[in-house]
Amino acid sequence: MKIEIGDKITLSEEVTDELTAAHWGSGSLPVYATPAMTLLVERAAVKLLEGKLDEGMTTVGTNLNISHVSATPVGCQVTCQCHLTEINRKKLEFQAEIMDNKGRIGIGTHERYIVAADSFLDNAKQKLN
Repeated sequence: MKIEIGDKITLSEEVTDELTAAHWGSGSLPVYATPAMTLLVERAAVKLLEGKLDEGMTTVGTNLNISHVSATPVGCQVTCQCHLTEINRKKLEFQAEIMDNKGRIGIGTHERYIVAADSFLDNAKQKLN
């Protein structure tokens, strides 16, 4: 495993109609949706870990605590700055700040756990029986 506290990444996307609250059903307005913001945070954390875990290992998201503090209209660029703040055995904690061209629109934390991909899927599939 090649991850260290302080590892960071920046991930950006343009707010399109498909990323709005009106489209996602999380509200009625054509502004950047909170579910889209939380997905950006998760994507950033996953991208940060890409190629850094031992073979056969992956991570799963277990907790998101994100405050969405400002609306962003269609056409604006949003950027997530995500950095790893804690490693506690298999638990990874990330801090994220999401900005648009006028400043902060979101802030929070995200938790992921390192798991063995095959056994995790096997356990999930047991729910089908």
